[in-house]
Amino acid sequence: MKTDSTRWDKLLNEAEVLLPRYIALTRELPRARKGIRHSELLFFYALAAPQQPARIIESGRARAQSTLVLSRLFPLASIVSVEADPNSADVAIAAERLRGCANVDCRFGDSISLLPELVEPGDVVLIDGPKGFRALKLALRLLRTGHASAVFVHDLWLGSTTRRFVDRALPSALLSDEPRWVERYAKVDSNKAIPPPAKPGERRAYGATLGYFERGVENYTIKLLQCTVAQGADRLRDNARKFLHRPPSVRPGDFASV
Repeated sequence: MKTDSTRWDKLLNEAEVLLPRYIALTRELPRARKGIRHSELLFFYALAAPQQPARIIESGRARAQSTLVLSRLFPLASIVSVEADPNSADVAIAAERLRGCANVDCRFGDSISLLPELVEPGDVVLIDGPKGFRALKLALRLLRTGHASAVFVHDLWLGSTTRRFVDRALPSALLSDEPRWVERYAKVDSNKAIPPPAKPGERRAYGATLGYFERGVENYTIKLLQCTVAQGADRLRDNARKFLHRPPSVRPGDFASV
């Protein structure tokens, strides 16, 4: 595998070439407060476009902000978007926003059970729901089969337990809060969003963060096992915190008659 520096140099160059097209295709789209940031979607575009995917599978549609952008960026690809809750208030909003997007196929169901059956060789996958370890385990399951050419996972917040696992156990991952990426492309979110330059070697939180995981660069069977162990340890810590901070139980006789 290419060195991390070489991969980032290639990605930054690719993004510079694609940026004018990205801006032209998304300029007129409304900007939602929630959802994946434009700098993160540009990150997706710069990594996925060279692969020329015939199909992109999105897990977690919500109000279809990213779905709409993907349909514009990849007009020749089929966008299969899976949402868990058919009764959500967001469903009608998403349907209205996607009206006229002929290359989008909206579905409902549990992505954890649906995606392993749905993903075919060469597909690119974007997971924006479920979240946390559940999302990462789903990504690793898909990568383990060798079908998905790449899987992107959103909400890998710097400092979260899931992110710490990624930083420790998945060194091949590329993350959209990389200082060089943020310094160059935060401007597509807003001129006000541009943070001060990071110090050498420093990583600062910037948004929810999108992670890129590539087929064949890790032993994903082992990584899935390690992720499951890390998730279990995180649950134990969370349960211990809840136990230590629970209110004292009321015992018989605590309130004696007077």
